[in-house]
Amino acid sequence: MDKKVINYIKEQKILAAGDHVLIGVSGGADSLALLYFLEKYASDFGISIGVAHLHHGLRGAAADADEDFVRIFSQSAGIPFFSRKRDICKISAEEKISIEEAGRNERYDFFQQIAIENGYNRIAMGHHINDQAETLLMRLIRGTGIKGVSGIKSVRDGLFIRPFLCLEKKEIIDYCEKNHLAYRTDATNFQKDFTRNKIRLDIMPMIREINPKAEVHFNEFTKIALEYEAFFEDYVNMVQKRLLSVDGKTVFIDRDQWLLEKPVVQKEILRCAIYKFKGSLMEIEYNHITAFYSLLKSEKTIWELHLPNDIRLSRRYERVMVEKKEDVITKSIEPIEILVNKTWIFAAQRLILETKVINQQEFKKISCFFSKEIKNHSEKYFDYDKIGCVLNLRSRKSGDFFHPVGVSGKKMIKKYFIDKKIDRNLRDGIPLLAMNSEILWIIGYGINERLLADSDTKNILKVNATLC
Repeated sequence: MDKKVINYIKEQKILAAGDHVLIGVSGGADSLALLYFLEKYASDFGISIGVAHLHHGLRGAAADADEDFVRIFSQSAGIPFFSRKRDICKISAEEKISIEEAGRNERYDFFQQIAIENGYNRIAMGHHINDQAETLLMRLIRGTGIKGVSGIKSVRDGLFIRPFLCLEKKEIIDYCEKNHLAYRTDATNFQKDFTRNKIRLDIMPMIREINPKAEVHFNEFTKIALEYEAFFEDYVNMVQKRLLSVDGKTVFIDRDQWLLEKPVVQKEILRCAIYKFKGSLMEIEYNHITAFYSLLKSEKTIWELHLPNDIRLSRRYERVMVEKKEDVITKSIEPIEILVNKTWIFAAQRLILETKVINQQEFKKISCFFSKEIKNHSEKYFDYDKIGCVLNLRSRKSGDFFHPVGVSGKKMIKKYFIDKKIDRNLRDGIPLLAMNSEILWIIGYGINERLLADSDTKNILKVNATLC
């Protein structure tokens, strides 16, 4: 077995002289055999090693005994030992994730923290061919793509290494017996509460009845998938630089460019967009990607799709976004009476509004305002004599309308927002200067031509709107 693993390490370039390797050791056969092997050949490889053990707080005295066992084993060999205790049940409940996922997250976080703090550039895990087969089946059952079926990698992110991926479980057990390694057995491995255990205990035995070498063939398949994935990934990385952009916490997709790609590339770009937003594809299944794909291919210009982990996918006309669910909802503006010759400060909208009544003589001095409509200009001039009631600053309401410049007749504010392709979630936050249901000014957008001052107006309402 030693020679087989040594050749695999060289072939996969898993280790290099000078590496500092932190080994994740639970005390079970796989991780203990890995510790024994790497300790035995550390000088041959030119590496140094350390041991990390996470106490999950799940099995009481048995878990305490596991920790003591790994500590004594490590210290007797003069190997640095690091441990931490975490209440996985509590974390699972607080974060609303499975115990499996909580344990995995805490384990990997702990290993990486110890590695950073103590100068380890590799983290070794005891995964083997049977783990590979279980992972492949689990992903296929839950729904996955090519990336998922490429399985566990011998080297991931240049940090995690798995020197035993060339071995079957029975080879590791034989190795432990041959070298008198009294490994620990975790009783929870035989509980069918967890998905992986169900696959290991129920499904794999039936598959082995059909073909005893099935797990080896699964492993070979993941290698083939990995080769295809590597080629495909290079192309996708090039494409996503053109199609994806980030603004703040939101990832945007260029739909026009996206439509030019083949379907297989389009779907992978969507996975990339989610990964770029979340930093993970945990709980993102193939059916999520196909739903996203179908909506984006459709001619619908407004839609939302909610995914696990508070991810919201949405389209607002030409804007396609990956963002957090609770973001981007704008609060409504409660109606506030606007008196003339006053200054109003609206902190929530970051708006300062100033009103003043002037006469025709003052108006004529400001020659630039003889143009009836200056887009997004901060000052507007209205015919005060036509304003026969109290003005309010507020959000939109049903029935609101105005007379756009250059358009015959009135237009409903709702239709105006749709035509302007203003995000539905932003509409309530747009301030309107209103006279009952007739809108004088959609601040930042359009103005009511019917109420604009002209050379015949006697009393003119000057309104200045400044964003601060």
